[in-house]
Amino acid sequence: MPKYVVHYFNGKGLGEPIRLLLAYGGEGFEDHRIAGKDWPEFKKNTPFGQMPYIEFDGKTYAQSTSICRYLGNKYGLAGDTPEEALEIDQLVDLFIDFRLKAAAVTYEKDEKLKEQRFEEYSKDVFPEHLERFKNLIEKNNGHFALGKLTWADFYFAGFFASLKFMVRIPDLEKKYPAFQKVLDHVYSIPKVKAYADAVGPTEF
Repeated sequence: MPKYVVHYFNGKGLGEPIRLLLAYGGEGFEDHRIAGKDWPEFKKNTPFGQMPYIEFDGKTYAQSTSICRYLGNKYGLAGDTPEEALEIDQLVDLFIDFRLKAAAVTYEKDEKLKEQRFEEYSKDVFPEHLERFKNLIEKNNGHFALGKLTWADFYFAGFFASLKFMVRIPDLEKKYPAFQKVLDHVYSIPKVKAYADAVGPTEF
């Protein structure tokens, strides 16, 4: 029986960084994917009414970033000093700031307002952040932080398909080749590649 159970929708999003880290750790996990039609009923039994969350040792834990940080610490991907851990955390938080801005546009229910905001964000907010990420990755030799593999790389790589969907740039890794370097560093790891190959491609 797998040690971990990951609960998330049948897509990448915030669940995929967790899955990638668990694949890297090689401990085995059950990938429990919830269909959209089943979510309202399943939601009643989640820790905070949201996903992803994981189960192990008879307990449940939620909040994707907290879970990723925990796994990063467990698998030696969280830095060697408190200062290195801080550097990773600040860059992940920077990425989350951008994700929340993009999500506010993507999931706006008023279609007219949604398109208006997307046009505005595409002129300054999106390019500014994407350029900043590009510069950070180039500075860190193809990694998101510290010039080496950290859980920040898994966070970025796991959410990347959803990021492309949000900013509506399907060839984002071609427009910003630095992003492809992070993806290559993560997905070239044999255990991670084996997981990704087994699951197959999903849109986001």
